[in-house]
Amino acid sequence: MKFYLIFILIPFFTFAQKSDPFSIDLRPRVIDNAKIIVNIEITNHLNRPIDYLEGFLSEYSSKGVFLNEKRVVLLYSYEPALQTGFSTIKTAKFDLGKEEPSNFKFNISKVKFFGESRVFAWHKKAGFIRID
Repeated sequence: MKFYLIFILIPFFTFAQKSDPFSIDLRPRVIDNAKIIVNIEITNHLNRPIDYLEGFLSEYSSKGVFLNEKRVVLLYSYEPALQTGFSTIKTAKFDLGKEEPSNFKFNISKVKFFGESRVFAWHKKAGFIRID
């Protein structure tokens, strides 16, 4: 009987893993060999609608050296809230350097949930941190 119990409990443990509240997808494109346009797509996996979403898009050289950073507001408070399972897309523009193409990383700095006045920051390892 214990042998069968193990096979019954294994699927529960595999599906009980904590998933990330956001999916972040970055798609850089080179335009006219002069500019890089980065599309930032964030999908909400939380069970709460998001009212405001802001972050920073960092540019790194191919060797990992920090080059530039831009603040990007993906969702303003006056726009409809981002519901569970839906995504929002914004673009940012960078100049193409003479070196190899750059790498990009997006970090979420501010999240405000619909109907709340509190503002949170989100980090992949620390989770949500209240900042206001």
